[in-house]
Amino acid sequence: MVLDRQLRFVDGVPRYAYTVNGAAFPQIEPLVVQEGDTVKLTVVNRTSEPHPMHPHSHHVQVLARNGQPPGMPLVLDTFDVLPGEVWEVLLTADNPGIWVDHCHNLDHAAEGMMMHLQYRGYSSPFTHGGPAGNRAE
Repeated sequence: MVLDRQLRFVDGVPRYAYTVNGAAFPQIEPLVVQEGDTVKLTVVNRTSEPHPMHPHSHHVQVLARNGQPPGMPLVLDTFDVLPGEVWEVLLTADNPGIWVDHCHNLDHAAEGMMMHLQYRGYSSPFTHGGPAGNRAE
């Protein structure tokens, strides 16, 4: 996952947005998992700001921060990716459903830095925006 700030269309307007893998929510492809999967994520922060990344209802095991493993087992629900840092973490898919993974600087999330963690076989009739008004806060 590459965290960045790029010029993108947000709500039909061109502006700078916080992005994941070059896209801003809701255009970011979900991370699709099967219950029981263990997924290795590499998170790269290319911005000049910290991004406390938070996978809802899941924890990650830290494998390395900038190539250095932690001195002891480290399991977190939020990990603070500082400017220029690279984190390698393991996420165990042990809570089926559709969850949001986002930057916990909520202004960053509202400006695009969030995505879905979606288990195979789960879907939702709700979409971003539209008549229901579902939007990031």
